[in-house]
Amino acid sequence: MKKKTRRMFDATSLLLAAVMVMLAGNGCKDPKEIARQQGETIEDKPQSKAPQEPVAENAAADEQGGNANEDKKSIIHKTTAVVVDAKKALENPDIEVVDGKIKGGDPFTQAGSAYVSMASRVSTLGMQQAIKAHKALNDRFPTYDEYMQMMKENRIEFAELPPYKMYGYDAESGNILVLQDNRKKAELYKKAGIPLD
Repeated sequence: MKKKTRRMFDATSLLLAAVMVMLAGNGCKDPKEIARQQGETIEDKPQSKAPQEPVAENAAADEQGGNANEDKKSIIHKTTAVVVDAKKALENPDIEVVDGKIKGGDPFTQAGSAYVSMASRVSTLGMQQAIKAHKALNDRFPTYDEYMQMMKENRIEFAELPPYKMYGYDAESGNILVLQDNRKKAELYKKAGIPLD
């Protein structure tokens, strides 16, 4: 009983530390750039918090004399509907699939890693079930366009990821993946003075 209580306390401590790390973050933005590069059209729906076109966001922020990224300090409780085509994104050698394991050399880094890993996993569970239902009904996984239409019709959004990570849909396996842009991560870490793992 003591061991079980201790494990629960340790898990709670990690999650609390993750929240603290994310609140103290030095700014995050949506990984919408890849979606824009792939030619995805993202509509603006003010009531449903649908994603906005990144160029429009940045232009509006520049007109106000600031950068949109400076206003976003944390990814906690924020969502995104940007999902890239994993097959196209993985053609870029700097992008890889992230395994979702908790990493880090100190408790704060581990807590942050745990938060991102669990939030991304939990937020995609509903869509994974919808993909399985589509497969059962149609004897195939939905295409990327069908998948995006399902998300749009049901107003599905996932937990926001750090700026160097993004969600990707793989139409061949029917999985929602978390992808990482290693070049962007290296740039952000270097700018913040953080050594790479």
